[in-house]
Amino acid sequence: MACIGGEKLTKDLIRANKVFSANLVSESMLHLADYLGNTEGYKKEKMNIPIEVERGAVLNVPVLKSSPWVFELEVKRSVLLNVSEVFLCKIRNTLVEEELKDNAISAEERLRMAAPVMWIGEGQYYTLNYTALGKTGDWKDLFSKKR
Repeated sequence: MACIGGEKLTKDLIRANKVFSANLVSESMLHLADYLGNTEGYKKEKMNIPIEVERGAVLNVPVLKSSPWVFELEVKRSVLLNVSEVFLCKIRNTLVEEELKDNAISAEERLRMAAPVMWIGEGQYYTLNYTALGKTGDWKDLFSKKR
């Protein structure tokens, strides 16, 4: 399940193609995820940034190479909620970095290696040990030419 608020190109493409990828945001790629999530999606220059993308293994969806864990998703149903839309999906494939599959490494260590970022809807990003990493929108101008 994924909920996307507001009108944006990503949502238009999901509606049209009924597929998308959900990329786990890690600490090392937080700046990129914040930029992508907080920059107007209909601006052509939004994607004129140093970003490595590849195709999904099962679905024709873009996948961020820097994401340690990615779901390739097929939309089965969507529900409109005011300005947001909830997409209920079938997981068609999961892409996981090799070291995160190694059962010889403890689950706790693999989770530390993945370094996922949490966002609780109050404008602050956190690590799993509750360390604040920054606020929503801190990196939205990271790649702008106005710097």
